[in-house]
Amino acid sequence: MAKPVKKPAKKAAKKTAKSSPKKVAKKAAKKITKKASKKNAPKPGKKPGKKFLIIYHAPFEAIAQTMNVTPEQQAEGMALWMAWAKRAGQNITDLGAPLINGKRINAKGESSPSTKEVSGYSLMEAEDWEELLDLLEGHPHISGWHPEATIEIHETMLLPGM
Repeated sequence: MAKPVKKPAKKAAKKTAKSSPKKVAKKAAKKITKKASKKNAPKPGKKPGKKFLIIYHAPFEAIAQTMNVTPEQQAEGMALWMAWAKRAGQNITDLGAPLINGKRINAKGESSPSTKEVSGYSLMEAEDWEELLDLLEGHPHISGWHPEATIEIHETMLLPGM
């Protein structure tokens, strides 16, 4: 039959008895302060700045053509995007995605197909427009993929209380 283990319990009791109430309070305060500073500290690598919505435009036929490319051509295109994303780094908050099947809805609740040639989006942060435009230099969407491809940029507005 195994003996009951009493030594660890005795050690813990002795340790607790030795600690003064001041030490316990000080340790607890330190723990709370450390926890609070972690919450309020900026996330590592996250830099403050303005937020921008990047909207990619391309003719509908260009988008349709991308559906018929070989896997090798698809991989080449993705490699260009990944190289740009790596260069832009932490300024990209959401790399985004291609967009299809847009709908336009009016105040009466009626909908119709969108006539805007929106092909995708990204979300980025930058200190200012100059930094953002530097980051978009050489972007694969406007580097020869299609002669009519464009990028539209909108700076987001901060709303009080939101």
